Amino acid sequence: MDNLGKTAQLRQLLFGLEKDLGISELGTVKQNILYAATLVAKPDAPIDTDDIRTHELVDGVPRSTFFKALKELVSAGFLQHSDGTQRASYMLTDKVKVR
Repeated sequence: MDNLGKTAQLRQLLFGLEKDLGISELGTVKQNILYAATLVAKPDAPIDTDDIRTHELVDGVPRSTFFKALKELVSAGFLQHSDGTQRASYMLTDKVKVR
């Protein structure tokens, strides 16, 4: 199997996992923000917005699109503001951690 075929198999596996996690309907930008937040997260520590924003998975996402998607991820229960703040830092919710 060539590299493209292997990549296609990986993509199909990823799609199945995204469906199982309930994130397949989020859209690419929101998925990538959630992936970036998960990758930069440290146990029991807030995730700084700048750490998500500068991650390579969200590189090139316009600022307004990024913040709109971030707000929608909070509304959907995937992220929450840390310690009651309304901006700058977030925490992954149990909706993301427990699955």
